[in-house]
Amino acid sequence: MSDDKVSFSKEVAETLNIESAIILDKCNQEPFKKIGSEDALIQRLSDELSFIKREDIKKSLDELLRFKLIKKYQREDSRSNLKLPKARPFEKQDMGNNWTPSSEVMDVLSMGSIDESFIDKKIPEFKIYWMERGQQRNNWNSTFIDYIRREWAKENNSNKGLPYPISKGWMPSDDVYQILSLSSISREDALTYLSEFILYWTDNGSAFNTWNSKFIDHVKRRHLVSNKNLNEKSKNHSEPGAFKQGFDERKKDKSWAEEINFE
Repeated sequence: MSDDKVSFSKEVAETLNIESAIILDKCNQEPFKKIGSEDALIQRLSDELSFIKREDIKKSLDELLRFKLIKKYQREDSRSNLKLPKARPFEKQDMGNNWTPSSEVMDVLSMGSIDESFIDKKIPEFKIYWMERGQQRNNWNSTFIDYIRREWAKENNSNKGLPYPISKGWMPSDDVYQILSLSSISREDALTYLSEFILYWTDNGSAFNTWNSKFIDHVKRRHLVSNKNLNEKSKNHSEPGAFKQGFDERKKDKSWAEEINFE
């Protein structure tokens, strides 16, 4: 390779994939703009990007062409001396009431076999959520893609919200650690109680759909007991023990001198 460093657009990588983003960056470089055939372009990319398979380069080029991020194998540029369009910087924008996902977004989601009716149903919910938050972003399309993929996965979950027994490989969601952090319990501390939690409930065999909530309650109880025991041990080491007798009884007690021989 002529250069060990590669660069790519984060937006393209989020929408398509990293390989396509890297190839797009290469195609926007001057040496690649002068290439006039598909085979020559693929060969040059294969030489420069040896870590990407030739067939993956071909697939990525097809995707970039479909989304009109590059022109047909640069031939139009070589004949008309037009430059390839470079990635336009994205400006942060509010989630406006008129926002709708682009046609490219719909194409990407359709490749995941997601029903268009499901996508349309989720658009108002997505818009209301972000409009109320008032945040600005430069990648609403990518955010929408991630949102739909998560919602589609939930929709097609085999449990469909029904109770299920915990598995040995169960892990709490990231939201659990955020909630526990409000009680000054770190992720590392929470994970120390995970094995015993799973062991108990796998032996118990009960089925729930609220395992995250149960784990939060379990960690809080165990952490409270652990801190209490630690404080008691510290108190025993740092404070003198209480007298078992009153002052007058202790004043009359001469047992301390019984073994002293005054002769």
